[in-house]
Amino acid sequence: MTAQDELGELYHAGYRRLVAQVYAFTTDLTEAQDAVQEAFARALARRHGLSDVDAPEAWLRTVAINVVRRRWRRRQLLDTILLRERPLARVTAAAPEPDNTDLREALAVIPSRYREVIVLHYLADLPLDEVAELLEVPVGTVKSRLSRGRDALRGLLDDVEAPPLEQVRVRAGRIRARRRTAQAAGAAAVLLIAAVGVFQPWRPPLPSEQTATSPSAAASAPPAPVYSGAGLAIDGIFNPATAPDLPGFITEFELAGGSGWLRTACSSRELPTCRPAFARTADGGQTWQVVTDAGAKPPSAPGDPGFTVTWAARGRTPSGLAWAGGLDGGTPYLASSAGGGQWQRHALPGAAGAGRVTATVRGEDVLAFALKNNKIIAVYAGRVPVRVSAGAGFTPAGEPVYLPDGRILVAGPESRFYLSGDQGASFTPVGGTLPNVGELRATTDGYVALDLFRAGWVATSTDGLTWHKLPIR
Repeated sequence: MTAQDELGELYHAGYRRLVAQVYAFTTDLTEAQDAVQEAFARALARRHGLSDVDAPEAWLRTVAINVVRRRWRRRQLLDTILLRERPLARVTAAAPEPDNTDLREALAVIPSRYREVIVLHYLADLPLDEVAELLEVPVGTVKSRLSRGRDALRGLLDDVEAPPLEQVRVRAGRIRARRRTAQAAGAAAVLLIAAVGVFQPWRPPLPSEQTATSPSAAASAPPAPVYSGAGLAIDGIFNPATAPDLPGFITEFELAGGSGWLRTACSSRELPTCRPAFARTADGGQTWQVVTDAGAKPPSAPGDPGFTVTWAARGRTPSGLAWAGGLDGGTPYLASSAGGGQWQRHALPGAAGAGRVTATVRGEDVLAFALKNNKIIAVYAGRVPVRVSAGAGFTPAGEPVYLPDGRILVAGPESRFYLSGDQGASFTPVGGTLPNVGELRATTDGYVALDLFRAGWVATSTDGLTWHKLPIR
């Protein structure tokens, strides 16, 4: 994957987030969008993109904010020239700064307590623990305020869409052309000096002037990005700029033996320009074809287990068992069947009042959650599932992933990956560089992570540990 491809992936994943941050700084949406596009154009104009930058998104944000500040200074100078009657007042007016930007006036829906943490963390680049110390509040409070502040900003910027990347590439081309012009003028002067005082045809070339021909000297393309944390890894894709965008958001996804299908739906905000789509793949998700055949259906229990089914396993266990979970008169159950005709029911004790059951299968073992108001009230595991924990009232998104090492992986609050190493008694967010995630679900071949980066990207995994991002969103 080239540096330009990495930038393309970052552009699709981070454009809206950067616009939100710069908008909070400028309070001018149009200027924020233009400044972020200028930052990406400058990155694309760099020879190696941002491959030599430790924190690419922070670099882009800094460039965008500096663009805003420089434009502000130019406007102040123009005002001073054109409005002679009050030059002093205009020259001494304060430039935009994170510590004096009044987000309460600019973004009326964001209270000052949310404004403070957004400015300190995203604009001043302070880590969460320093923000907590400065504001004299727990780190958990800072995280909560950041989440709510981001939600408020996201609501204001729902209509912000990244323009085509090619448009930014054209802008980058103009930047490179300006640089070449300036470099050519400087190079002409250098060559003139070299021709007069340095040119010596009898001198053998120095080692530094020789052309490198060894394979080690050749520049190699950087690998695709890998996002990791706590033993999990998500491989990036090589050319995200060419990944097709499906309308709406993915509601159903299946992959089995290299063949698969997906279905999308549209939010009310996207209508009427958005139309639901149905797509198929025959190469493991590398290419997709939108088709009119929407005959594929999500899994259902083979036969009637005798209760209202809220979850059904995709496929069967190695021994041939089909599993389903659901409710009967308010009591949660799991049930297994070898042929679909006779079901063996397993009551799930300690989950009175549960509203649904969701689960996953790993080998012959089942891991199930009983949920009430979308919160886990009991966890069950085993070949004959028994209650192993109370679930700590955690709210998962989608289905659990039962990892080979016994840990439980889920998508949870703040669109983050969470892990449990104690059979669901507690869940902790996964650190590292893992992206945000919408939800996790099972497929016949393993698992799927939907809405990665909260930008519609998809990744699949056979074991829940190593994930491969698909070129579609």
